[in-house]
Amino acid sequence: MGSSHNFIGEYENALSVPFCKTLIKKFEKDHRAKAGITGQGVDKEKKDSLDITLDNYSDWKSELIKIHEATLRGLMQYARSYPHLVVGALSLQWTPPGGSLARTILADDLVKMDDDTLLQFIRAVFRTGTTNLQKYKKNSGGYHHWHSEHFPSPHDPQNASLHRVLLWMFYLNDVPDGGGTSFYYQDKTIKPKRGTLVIAPAGFTHTHRGEIPKSNDKYILTSWILYKDRKNLYGLA
Repeated sequence: MGSSHNFIGEYENALSVPFCKTLIKKFEKDHRAKAGITGQGVDKEKKDSLDITLDNYSDWKSELIKIHEATLRGLMQYARSYPHLVVGALSLQWTPPGGSLARTILADDLVKMDDDTLLQFIRAVFRTGTTNLQKYKKNSGGYHHWHSEHFPSPHDPQNASLHRVLLWMFYLNDVPDGGGTSFYYQDKTIKPKRGTLVIAPAGFTHTHRGEIPKSNDKYILTSWILYKDRKNLYGLA
């Protein structure tokens, strides 16, 4: 891997245009949207949005299944680009096709795996966080604060935020002017394009913010990829 890699994955058409439009319409009819929160709670100077946490409501379950399926497809592409995401930290074991002895999975093994096998290992190691559908209003909304996603939470005794490995988001509509996602150290701003999935590391190296949309409101889906807890990974209490 050369120094040119910024570890930001962009996957166009990860969600279909009709599905994106359906999500926006359903959001606008749902009166359960609340002011978006940061790790410290509601603070509109840092984050000005309306959010629905889809996992909290059974009537969003069918949409959530489709969203997670699309996320996994993108994650498989990301893992093939950066295989040490999966094989580096946990030293996973497998028996290669045609082999008889188990051994440690190498990065080259993962890149060449068929989709079903790769998906099996991804699901064994990672889980998806709660998924938020967010609206950022024209000329005011945005995640104004430069931030990253990996921190100790003052509210969650399980500190799930410390298990975050990657962030992911889908843009649900085009925003021709403003509304981009800016990554500080990479000096990169991604323009919102309907159906595009963005995946990036959760740590401080990928400090980012959401710019104010100027041409129209902006809608996104966003969450994280986390390590499973130690009980599920290692069988520990």
